[in-house]
Amino acid sequence: MANSNFSSSEIQSFKEISYQLGKDPSLVQAAGGNTSIKSENSMFIKASGTWLINSVDKDIFVEVDLHSINKKISQEQDDSFVDDIISTNNLRPSLETSFHALINYKYVLHVHSTATIANAILDNSIEEIKKHITDDFVCVPYYRPGFRLTMGIKKLIQPETRIFILENHGLIVAGNELEDTYQLLLKIHNQLNHIRNDKIITTTSSAIVSVTDYLQKNDEKYSFFKSGDEQLFSLFSKSLYPDHVIFLGPGIPTFLNNEDANKFIINLKNKDLPLPPYLIIKEQGLFENNSAIPAAKEMIDCFLEVLLRVDLSQSFKFLSEDQESELLNWDVEKYRQSIN
Repeated sequence: MANSNFSSSEIQSFKEISYQLGKDPSLVQAAGGNTSIKSENSMFIKASGTWLINSVDKDIFVEVDLHSINKKISQEQDDSFVDDIISTNNLRPSLETSFHALINYKYVLHVHSTATIANAILDNSIEEIKKHITDDFVCVPYYRPGFRLTMGIKKLIQPETRIFILENHGLIVAGNELEDTYQLLLKIHNQLNHIRNDKIITTTSSAIVSVTDYLQKNDEKYSFFKSGDEQLFSLFSKSLYPDHVIFLGPGIPTFLNNEDANKFIINLKNKDLPLPPYLIIKEQGLFENNSAIPAAKEMIDCFLEVLLRVDLSQSFKFLSEDQESELLNWDVEKYRQSIN
């Protein structure tokens, strides 16, 4: 893409960095995360429901009118920004377009860094993060992604703010030089990547357990879900961040045995309700529904990586039932799910 607002070389570099982010599952999973580049008049941003890993070989970005969007932000006008599209590729702007416009730097990179999330779900997240990050940052309380989050950032942002830690959500890094911004993002992610819970396994059960419409995941990496640790088992059924709810449901159902799991499945079928993509049976591990979509498969790996990096000696902030409900009943997220 080359026009009066962006050169072909800066767009190509921007796409390549977006691809580098998208191919790293510790930073971006499925359609999560988004990137943008600004000119004086417009912004080039990832489209809703697209995957950053496709940045180079597919048309996944949309150009929008930056002045119009910032006017709506100043008027606190929640909007899908469809009327602000300049591109002709029939894509919708990311649901997080507004905070990209609000942050007054040329490049804005937003990722769902597993290391960041593992720290940002702690009750005392600010204090813990300060132990590891040497740069100044703003910690933003949880808001539903989209315009609410933008308004939350607006309350805290300063002209020099380049690093935003989003509670129960992820990481935003901004800057005027692409490579510098990318390296700063990697630096923050790596500084927060200081815990590994690989040794928590307390059972090595290899029993074959039958659950209707589900396949037991016996890959070695999923043995973590066989843990008999009570605290860890209680975490399996909690909602930790938005994409966890969108693609895995409001907490992964957990059971003490397969009889209870099968009763649960029968009950859902009798009520003509959809089956969750995953469920967990204590000390038997993770079970995947036969129709689990690729986005859900990426998200279960994200959940695993977050749990491997979280400080289990701490207390946590979970998404409430009301927060789960507003995500699951949100039209913008339904659109994103339909694409995936």
